[in-house]
Amino acid sequence: MIYFLILLVLLFPSCTKSESVEEKPDFILRYADNQTADYPTTKAAILFSDLVYERTDGKIKILVYPEAKLGSENEVLEQVVIGGIDFSRFSLGAFADYIKTFEVLELPFLYRDAEHMWRVLDGEIGKYFLDISKSSGAFGLSWFDAGARSFYTRNKVNSLSELSNLRIRVQESDYMSSIVSALGAIAIQIPYSDVYSSLQTLKIDGAENNFPSYVAMGHSEVAMYMLLDEHVRIPEIQVMSSKTYEKLYEANPAYIDIIKECATECALYERELWKQSEQDALNKMKENGVVLTPVSNEEKEYYKKKIANIYESRSEEEKAIIKAIQEL
Repeated sequence: MIYFLILLVLLFPSCTKSESVEEKPDFILRYADNQTADYPTTKAAILFSDLVYERTDGKIKILVYPEAKLGSENEVLEQVVIGGIDFSRFSLGAFADYIKTFEVLELPFLYRDAEHMWRVLDGEIGKYFLDISKSSGAFGLSWFDAGARSFYTRNKVNSLSELSNLRIRVQESDYMSSIVSALGAIAIQIPYSDVYSSLQTLKIDGAENNFPSYVAMGHSEVAMYMLLDEHVRIPEIQVMSSKTYEKLYEANPAYIDIIKECATECALYERELWKQSEQDALNKMKENGVVLTPVSNEEKEYYKKKIANIYESRSEEEKAIIKAIQEL
């Protein structure tokens, strides 16, 4: 009998070896996103998870939860700060509530175009903001694209002046409310997932967002008029909880370098996906009969002057950053 068992082990070593070699990850972490599984930011999160798992030899496994399964953007940010969720990405509209200086990066009509924004974020200014993010409890890793935001409404609007007294949904951010209010509209803070029903039930007259989000959430079904004003370009920041950072650094400082490297790669991937996603969304909007109304550069300049107080109210340090951005 003993001889028979020994013979089985010699003949079929893989049966016992595979069981002993397969190891569980040292860390199982959570990554939250409020978009759908096929959205650029979620796809980038999945790539990030795969890269980290591969480059840590399976020591770190990151589970990605799309579609706001772990809560709204603000709820997730609160959890990231206290260490309840390990990774996510946030619009600066939400993140700036924790570090006010981030409001500078989302000033209306700040960037001349997308290329200008990336010169800012991929340079020393972007690095500075990633560094100061640590004080919030969320460690900045990389920058995602989220395009330019424009207004869309249930009834046709031909110019920015016609937004006056319309109820416009904004992100749950007092700063974003101040921008929309400065343009003459009535800012209504509503969670992203509730925008469709709020438009449908006439609780709001319109909202503002980028093309892919507008299409992905079906808002064109209830608000088919878009004013192409591009009043803000709001990049998104990919973060790791500072609590997670400390835990991983204590286990192995090399893990932090790997995570930063993977974050940079997935951010570049997200930007490429975003370009295609914007074009696909625009094509879909045209197919669905969305009425697109352009805004002249002259009107944009007029409103930039009209909301100059938003720029003037910044601190001297922030004004220096704004000047550096404008000169790039």
